[in-house]
Amino acid sequence: MDAKELDRIAGQLASVYGQTIKVGQDGHRRLIQIDRVELYPGCRPLETTMLLVLDPAHPKPQVFVTPGQLLANGRLPKNNSNILIAGQTWMQFSFNIPWSDGDNIMRFIAAARQRFAQNE
Repeated sequence: MDAKELDRIAGQLASVYGQTIKVGQDGHRRLIQIDRVELYPGCRPLETTMLLVLDPAHPKPQVFVTPGQLLANGRLPKNNSNILIAGQTWMQFSFNIPWSDGDNIMRFIAAARQRFAQNE
């Protein structure tokens, strides 16, 4: 992802989430925190904070959520772990969402949200 693509993604998120996002830098990575992302019924809690890491060295955005986020079945996602990013702890989890530069970031977020509706 080049700088123009990072700006495009940040702009899409700002147009949808407005003041509920925070944008920062961590070295060459752009960090975009969305304060409230609604998840599916049964997930605990029903809303989470989501962090998108946009790294020019990475082919697609990386998604992290508040540690301890549970799936709709009440369990933690498979292959999850906590990771420290810019001094804050986030939960990473396994999923594979196709991405190409120019894709709509809201579809990407919807696919990440869908991960929590699954039972593993």
